Amino acid sequence: MKNFKSLLTRGEAPDEVVAEPRQVEQCLSCGASLEGSKSYERFRVCHSCGFHFHLTARERIATLMDVGSFHEDDRGVTSIDPLSFRDKQSYRSRVINAQRRTGLTESALTGTGTIYGRDIVIAVIDFAFLGGSIGVAAGERLARAFEKAISRRVPVVVVCSTSGTRMQEGLLALMQGPRIAAAVQRHDRAGLPYIAVLSDPTTGSAYTGFVNLADMILSEPNALVGYAALRALEEAAGAELPEGAHTSEAHLQHGLIDAVVPRSQLRDSLAQLLDLLMNDYRLQANKDRREGHTQHSLRNAWQQVQLSRHADRPTGADLVSRMTSSFVALHGDRSGSDDPAIMAGLGTLAGEAVMFAAQVRSAGEHGRISTAGFRKARRAMHLAKKFDLPLITFIDTDGADPSLANEEAGLGYAVAQCTAAMLELPVPTVAVIIGEANSEGAMAMAVADRVLMLDNAVYEVIRPEDAAMILYGGASSAGEAAERLRLTSHDCLRLGIIDQTVAEPGEGAHTDHAETALILRRAILRELARTQRVRSKRRLEQRYTRYRSIGSTRSWLRGRLERRLAHFTDRLGGWMDRMRDRSSMRRRYEFGGDESDIAV
Repeated sequence: MKNFKSLLTRGEAPDEVVAEPRQVEQCLSCGASLEGSKSYERFRVCHSCGFHFHLTARERIATLMDVGSFHEDDRGVTSIDPLSFRDKQSYRSRVINAQRRTGLTESALTGTGTIYGRDIVIAVIDFAFLGGSIGVAAGERLARAFEKAISRRVPVVVVCSTSGTRMQEGLLALMQGPRIAAAVQRHDRAGLPYIAVLSDPTTGSAYTGFVNLADMILSEPNALVGYAALRALEEAAGAELPEGAHTSEAHLQHGLIDAVVPRSQLRDSLAQLLDLLMNDYRLQANKDRREGHTQHSLRNAWQQVQLSRHADRPTGADLVSRMTSSFVALHGDRSGSDDPAIMAGLGTLAGEAVMFAAQVRSAGEHGRISTAGFRKARRAMHLAKKFDLPLITFIDTDGADPSLANEEAGLGYAVAQCTAAMLELPVPTVAVIIGEANSEGAMAMAVADRVLMLDNAVYEVIRPEDAAMILYGGASSAGEAAERLRLTSHDCLRLGIIDQTVAEPGEGAHTDHAETALILRRAILRELARTQRVRSKRRLEQRYTRYRSIGSTRSWLRGRLERRLAHFTDRLGGWMDRMRDRSSMRRRYEFGGDESDIAV
């Protein structure tokens, strides 16, 4: 039982990889009887422990595609023995035996078909054919699959079970990496979706090549995933790997893939993703409808700061879940981290697919965002640009996490690039400040075409307590500092920082999450419909003008008069202070005592 599992998960191309027999009476993992198991009969998945057995390429097609829709392409593209390679057995014999055993002519089976009626190009790499290794023929088939998808303007789905490069074809096999990557990049520039699905195992050059060029990466549970084979990792470590290491679940935890999806749910998940990425619905604004007047909160600034931090205030994740009819999350920055302080993903809002990037205060320590969080937000922006999806951000954070680890990971660069990416997005953007938005961490995701703000939210250059410590020497003056910082929603509206305030239900958003989401959804849709009427080039010009002119300086003449008046007022104030000092000294001299002792 253990030997069978290791054969399928070491990521190697052994001399003989025998296709798994279909008459299995017991689960190879837990030993449960599989007789009469519908889960095993339909998906080759144990009903007891969820162990995923190997599927052949044609079985894989049958579980994913609409019945009768698949048409195989490029079956005649083969390369039997380009280097006349021989060891114990000729390479030619190995290929012929693999073809007879699997019924395939190569490890990559490619073709066209539909999923839930949507046209796609699909490629399945079968581990049973020489360990799913990639050689000249497989590389050519995969490159052609992407090129066909470009000509037909359709998405590509690649399902992998591979050990990497086929060594018997030498450097010719190695060079299939750039061959496929060039086609993938051209497909990417065409703005078309590419989804990779990883099964057990997916290692080697495929993982470092075309797999990680995908827009979204899904994986089956407990699949061996990564560059190195299991044996190589254990040899390097000098011991067995920890439980769960180098699996799809570990990759999800580190933000290297987007989701772990059981085989029974994979078809539905792909259909949902494709619907979101290929969505072509757009909202239209009603020009005749007038907006109601928003009543501002009568609370003072410090009270609004406290409300913006309320423990029961809805988070960005909570609002997104209540606003959208479907949502697919992105996980991680593809660099080894997945910051829970940023939630990003695709969702449907009033029938239109949009990209969300929400700051989630409750997820991170003190609500601060790490370097990985800003990279994750930037990844969401990149996908929004590629698929022409509007971007909606929710702002609620204590700011960027100023730890040494984050600094060394490139925090400054990540914040700067996130800000720049949002400013340059050609798609409509709407930012909503829903809680306490603090400093550069908030600003980096709030430079949108339209900026909304919940009535009791605050937007700060610095926390009032910190400002009070610097200016007044103690946090007890935080209330006074809050008033002077002009951080409330109506202050921001008056200063031109935001475009609109949004009323909160009852005593605040914390009292009714559902109503808050409903009110906010209505405001977002109104602003989104307006911005979508504007052409992309014009939108970028308007955004540039907006942020170029915030806090603009005066004209030359007015500025000169203003400076002179300021200097005159300052001198007048100094003269009055000196006169008061002289008067005080005169009274002391005349009455012979301290001024404080003189009754007024």
